[in-house]
Amino acid sequence: METVRFDDSLPRLVDVIGSTLGDEALRAGTILRDAVGCLAFFAAAPLDEETVSDLSTKLRDALGAYARPDRVVAGADDYGAAAVRADPAALVVLVGERHVRLVDKRLVGADWLHAPSPPARPPPRLVFASLKGGVGRSTALAVVAGHLASRGRRVLAVDLDMEAPGLGSLLLSVETLPEFGVIDALVENGLSGLDEAFFADLVGPSELAAMGGRIDVVPALGRRSLKNPADVLAKIARAYAEDVRSDGSVASILDQVRAIIDHLAEPTRYDAVLVDARAGLHETTASAVLGLGAEVLLFGLDEPQTFQGYAVLLAHLARFAPPGVTAPEWLERLTMVQGKAPADAEERVDFAQRCRDLFANAGLGPKAPSAANTVTLPAGPFKDVPWDDSLSDEEVLPPEGSLREPLSVLYDAQFQRFDPLRQRDLLSEGIYRATFGDVLERVDTILKSAEKRS
Repeated sequence: METVRFDDSLPRLVDVIGSTLGDEALRAGTILRDAVGCLAFFAAAPLDEETVSDLSTKLRDALGAYARPDRVVAGADDYGAAAVRADPAALVVLVGERHVRLVDKRLVGADWLHAPSPPARPPPRLVFASLKGGVGRSTALAVVAGHLASRGRRVLAVDLDMEAPGLGSLLLSVETLPEFGVIDALVENGLSGLDEAFFADLVGPSELAAMGGRIDVVPALGRRSLKNPADVLAKIARAYAEDVRSDGSVASILDQVRAIIDHLAEPTRYDAVLVDARAGLHETTASAVLGLGAEVLLFGLDEPQTFQGYAVLLAHLARFAPPGVTAPEWLERLTMVQGKAPADAEERVDFAQRCRDLFANAGLGPKAPSAANTVTLPAGPFKDVPWDDSLSDEEVLPPEGSLREPLSVLYDAQFQRFDPLRQRDLLSEGIYRATFGDVLERVDTILKSAEKRS
């Protein structure tokens, strides 16, 4: 007998339920996947004993080890069924050609089950995210912070990369490093609590700010962590834990991070909040990408790892788009950024097209035109170009506003191993704009749009 694997299990359950109870009953019911991956189906209508017995046998045969051992199918009147069907964490996901309702219980990674938050209240938030380090993400954030400060803006920069912290050392000196960091905030939040005195010791002023502007920094590690390095790993283990509140409710890392930034991000205090997300697809990455209502810049190099990793992320995010909707609101807040890009624009075309394909393949953007609808232009006089009058403009021209074009940060040896506090000459706009111009224009546009709305 063929061994059933994780990727086989959900499609098999959907096929069995659909063929036995019908597609309408499948859509109305709820599938539960428990913390180890085992599945059960909870129908929206009562099921008689014979149906439950027959269906249970079929599902156990189809799912193998992925059938829940206690019960694999339940009717609406059965014990606990109502609670599963009413679970607010349920997602509508596409399995094959069928949309089904799924409750996905997880021991870790549960924050990835949160739908992207709506746009945050002012000031605008920008998340700098990537799948791995070394792509220029933190350097770009430092340049953006310096650029905004040089124009009199007040900036809050937050380092959420607790296991590979870097923003604090980029933007703060030993003298301006605050007592605490994000790691302390997440540990203390569930125990001693965070008061105004703690928040005051969480933020340090950067000397990088120009006259009239300001850059405040919340590092991953504060002065206490650097004084007691042997305790840092112990803190990290507890920082990732959920907090159980006095009323019995549970606050995940996403909830905690959002609450901390909401508290700090006062529009009377800052004009922009810049967040350096942890590299990869960890739980804390979810808190930044999904939980802050931010504009998200997805950095990557032109290499297979970039496209494989973002294909996973976008396929997951596509599950939060309502059926039939390819352009949910939050899609307009995701932008790909090519790090260390070649200066020749022609050499960046392939990266841009592969980014469009990523979104299209995830169901979050228009498909590339088919060969049948592509007009080939011969190398002759323009008057001899053939034209098919049967094609509409929509079939020939790329759709507008369907996907933001990728940005580029050009490769520049000057900004490799960039130390902004010691290389302030590189923060002359005439120098940094040549490399980071695309990102700076996007940031300036976001801030101007926010000002018009406020």
